[in-house]
Amino acid sequence: MNPFSYGGVVTGNYFYNRRDEVNKLKSDIKSGNNIILYAPRRYGKTSLLTKVLAELEKEKYNTIYLDFFNVIDKKKFIELYAKKILAKRKYSIEEIIKGFRKFVKSLTPTVSFDNFGKPSFELSYNNKNVDISLEEVINLPENWGSKKEKWVVVFDEFQEINKLNGDNFEKQLRSNIQFHKNVTYVFMGSKTHLLLNMFKNKSRAFYNIGKFVRLDKIPETENIKFIKKKFDNFNISLSLDLIKYMLKVTESIPFYVQFLASELWQKTISTRRNIKKVDIDKAIIGIINGQSDYYLELYNNLSHYQKRVLLA
Repeated sequence: MNPFSYGGVVTGNYFYNRRDEVNKLKSDIKSGNNIILYAPRRYGKTSLLTKVLAELEKEKYNTIYLDFFNVIDKKKFIELYAKKILAKRKYSIEEIIKGFRKFVKSLTPTVSFDNFGKPSFELSYNNKNVDISLEEVINLPENWGSKKEKWVVVFDEFQEINKLNGDNFEKQLRSNIQFHKNVTYVFMGSKTHLLLNMFKNKSRAFYNIGKFVRLDKIPETENIKFIKKKFDNFNISLSLDLIKYMLKVTESIPFYVQFLASELWQKTISTRRNIKKVDIDKAIIGIINGQSDYYLELYNNLSHYQKRVLLA
């Protein structure tokens, strides 16, 4: 099995370093500090938060991860968020539905079971005022359960709220969550400039709501240690200079480090010989050729003027 992973959430043995970041985030969350986690794309924000949430779950925290890329309007947010909350309750189905209806009057939950007996919830509206449902669901983690019960909610790609009647939606969220004592929020996004504007602009609803945490690249020494160990495990020799060359090409961006290492491993595992620079260059060419359809799509979406500038 390829010892490198990219393209999705990196977990288990594929996840490396970031121990300091994990501990600091856990400490802030346990202290009740809301977090604005930011970094350029491909730095591993989601993988990092997945690790943090998994460790907090072991400490009896209820954790929710919601990607705003999947939210197309307020109703979709209500549906996704409510279902994630319902799925976290550790009660009987009857108690879950009873508890939900106690705090959310505007929605009626129904439950069905798959072939393995796993429950699935559906929701129907009791009135046409979506804003009432929104407020009830936003406050559900705070209201439902004992006061000792703690929740951590991660809103990923949070800048996408700008496309959903942004100002109004933002104000509704802020006006409720600012009073929450038992819920800590983490806001993330890949469009850093849009995300930071939401939290640093005094005219925006989420101004000054939490602590800013910037995720940096993984240190070179840790990258070298990780890559060398993985290749050594398969008796493939990879020199320090060549690992540094890989890090230079990928600019030490975690996604691309694992992408290139994965491609290189795949091309050399059958021979298990000493890797040379030409092998790395071939792996790079293979990656680029494999992305040709994506590059073509980007080019085709450019205006005529943009294409002329690019060609020039």
